[in-house]
Amino acid sequence: MIRVGVVTVVATHDFETVFRAVFPRLVSLGALQTGRTDVAHDLAQETMLRAHARWDELRTYDAPEAWCHTVMSNLLIDHHRSAASERRAVDRLGARLDRDPATAPSADRTAASALDRWNELVAPLSDRHRTIVTLYYADDLSVAQIAALLGTSRGAVKASLFKARRALRKHVDADAAPAAGEASDDIGDDHG
Repeated sequence: MIRVGVVTVVATHDFETVFRAVFPRLVSLGALQTGRTDVAHDLAQETMLRAHARWDELRTYDAPEAWCHTVMSNLLIDHHRSAASERRAVDRLGARLDRDPATAPSADRTAASALDRWNELVAPLSDRHRTIVTLYYADDLSVAQIAALLGTSRGAVKASLFKARRALRKHVDADAAPAAGEASDDIGDDHG
């Protein structure tokens, strides 16, 4: 038996069992990384369609769910690249158009959900670091599980977590820094 998070996958690797174990995790990972459950479902479905198409080969793998996570991670990277390209195009177009402030979403509504806050927090991270941080903190996987899913070493996962935490700390510290002339409550206690 292979342990994936809190789900156990029987080593016979029939597609339905793997699908039921992996699909919800893929959707969760996708939603946390894209901020959109509809996109997450689409990418998870695409991942499982690819797995089904190659099932004769994948059923012989020790951990076909790791292959699924790798494909999902690659699809997420492609999605982020496409989304960034689309945002740049919209920004270029928006510069030429008058915007109606009454129809723009308020900052409070946009940042209200935990998912939006998570995405804002991890946005400055690289795709790889964002994936590892999401798997570790949001999906509650261990370093060993992440290493197995991504096909890398535990040391590489630990190094990525360290770098991601450092980047997040800098980002959060920069956002929390008092504006010039404001009093600071900082007493110099470094908890790092």
